Amino acid sequence: MRIMRLAYIPFAMAIAVALPGCGGDSGSASSATTSTLRVGVATVRLTPCGPNPDWDGPITPSGVWGESFTDLDGNGHWDPGEPFVDDQVNTDLDPKSRHKYDGVFLAGFGNNRVATGCHDDLWARALVLQTSSRKVALVSVDFVGEVLHGKYYGFAQARQMIDASLGLDAIIFSSTHDHQAPDTLGLWGESEFVDGKFPHYLQFVDRQVARAINAAAAPDALHPATVVAAVTDPSLSASLRGLQVRTGCRPPFFFDEELRALQFVGADGKTVATLINWNTHPESLEDQNTKVTSDFPHYIRQRVEAELGGTAVYFTGDLGAVEIVGDTCIGGADPHAPDGTNEFDARPPDQEDLRFERTQELGELVGDAAVAALRGGEKLAVADVTVNRTDYHVAGSNETFSFANLIGLLDLDDTLFSVDNCPPGTGICPPVEQYLLTLVGRAGRPLAQIITAPGELFPELFYGTAQHHRTDCPAANTAEPYEPSIRDAMTAKYRFLIGLSPDEFGYIVPGYDFYAPPSVTEDAADACVGQPYDPAFPRRTVPRHYHEGLSVGIDIAATTSCYALQLLGHDAEVAADPACRRALRLP
Repeated sequence: MRIMRLAYIPFAMAIAVALPGCGGDSGSASSATTSTLRVGVATVRLTPCGPNPDWDGPITPSGVWGESFTDLDGNGHWDPGEPFVDDQVNTDLDPKSRHKYDGVFLAGFGNNRVATGCHDDLWARALVLQTSSRKVALVSVDFVGEVLHGKYYGFAQARQMIDASLGLDAIIFSSTHDHQAPDTLGLWGESEFVDGKFPHYLQFVDRQVARAINAAAAPDALHPATVVAAVTDPSLSASLRGLQVRTGCRPPFFFDEELRALQFVGADGKTVATLINWNTHPESLEDQNTKVTSDFPHYIRQRVEAELGGTAVYFTGDLGAVEIVGDTCIGGADPHAPDGTNEFDARPPDQEDLRFERTQELGELVGDAAVAALRGGEKLAVADVTVNRTDYHVAGSNETFSFANLIGLLDLDDTLFSVDNCPPGTGICPPVEQYLLTLVGRAGRPLAQIITAPGELFPELFYGTAQHHRTDCPAANTAEPYEPSIRDAMTAKYRFLIGLSPDEFGYIVPGYDFYAPPSVTEDAADACVGQPYDPAFPRRTVPRHYHEGLSVGIDIAATTSCYALQLLGHDAEVAADPACRRALRLP
């Protein structure tokens, strides 16, 4: 069926907050500078297993949180048809929960994947940066994704619980995109038409997220700190080679290979916190796993904390269509070892489920690369922090999302998601917040910039589709104009992108390669589907267009890119760019 094209309408003025500089520039690792920066960090568990003084809901015999049930088949978890006891809290929060089993359905793969235990903790991790004139929190949660404005849940609920006396000027929320955590969106329940969210648990999550932010922003949690910045990639850190693949080997076989990090060091020389930014789906355990885990980010953080001290906070980046090796492009990964092999690019036929030991090894490789890069990193003379924000609505065309919201799977805020905020004929109309955070040097020059994207941004959008588009199949090009590069518009030496921030609005696919699904159950095919495109890797063939079925629509790519350029001060470029003019409906 035909899918309506996407249109975006700004619904609020961009909010630009520019803080005065205090003099200075970026320094070398040996520079002796005094920073006005103070840093706080806090972690709060979100793990839905076992006793927790902050959890007042039911716990099943396996230790996993969820409504009490009669285990008729003795397999240790609830199955459809087994009797259960409705928890009134769930029904009070969401009347649709009456007569629906509420427990931990794992998100990210198929339906009815019920958790049987917890392997390691899920976290809300908050990092607060404060200068004399600005105080900003960055928050990361170990979920497949969140929304800001749910009916009874979401980051906006947590934001309302923040202690106003702490003086936070902005809170940048994000999710790691963990595929082994509870369903926080509603898409992975008992069946395709049954909400998988656990309302009682989501209420707990909102409280815990707020608790982490309040703890990190408290006056006694903030410490004077200097900043060390580092970037590495497979050309500099051989251990990173061959760890990324494209979903189904989708061309172009291009990634954001950078591993970026900021280390905040206290006056005593000890690490307060480390920010880590990498660009790969945390789904190394695939769909056979039923243990709650934060996947490889757990081992990255653990390794960095063991080596550098302090608290590590992991933020996912531009991971659209980018999977961890051994996923859906088996046999198509680049070499990892010097001899040209890749031990991770396989799945033994007798071992459908992938081992935690493998996940640990992958995480530790990335963690070690981050540590090594920071040990040779550059000390930044940070004088101030600025934060810019823009708000707009997007008129979405995805019929799956529209239907899911209509039948109550998503439970989105009726007012903020009202289609009245968008042009007539719009199916779903999400509100978007997009941020730019800048660490500024003494002369007012940007030292590090962090831009956000409201979903899973394809890496070629960050780097520029004009330079990094498909060349294997000219007939597949839709002729939509190439979106401008976000990264090229950034002026700092260190350029970060945080994805799924604050919302998970699905894949953000370049317009030139966007093929709308013909139905809610079918992926589109382009002119070269099934054809190989790299003689050195026969496994790399053109797949069907899976990602578009989980995207808001075609123009979200241009809108995300063009609003990012506006945040970065490139209004003239936006006004002249064909993709921006079309998507933003400029005259």
